[in-house]
Amino acid sequence: MPADGNLASLRSTHATPVVFAAGAAIGVLGGMIGLGGAEFRLPLLIGLFGFAALSAVILNKAMSLVVVLVALPARLGAVPAAEIAARWPVAVNLLAGSWERGRERTGPYACAAAPSTRCWPP
Repeated sequence: MPADGNLASLRSTHATPVVFAAGAAIGVLGGMIGLGGAEFRLPLLIGLFGFAALSAVILNKAMSLVVVLVALPARLGAVPAAEIAARWPVAVNLLAGSWERGRERTGPYACAAAPSTRCWPP
């Protein structure tokens, strides 16, 4: 951030139509294959909009969370609660696997698994 606190220098220099066109293209492509568009957003964030890789990944994950939260009510309305309840072991297994994988990447053994990453605690 600039020392004088001027945020105008941090704004994108891309024209509004370019940004909207990129968003529309991502929405159409993501909708055609039934995904949220994260596969298409990340290359555009890095290549077209000039984000650093880590910043692009963080922003992409945040946008994916918004997509899931918006789609959740519609999908819950389309699938009966009994169908979801009948498959609770699958949901718990997926959540547990995701949690364990995240813990593995950030826990005490993360340095041994990937020595090139920054280890925590230092």
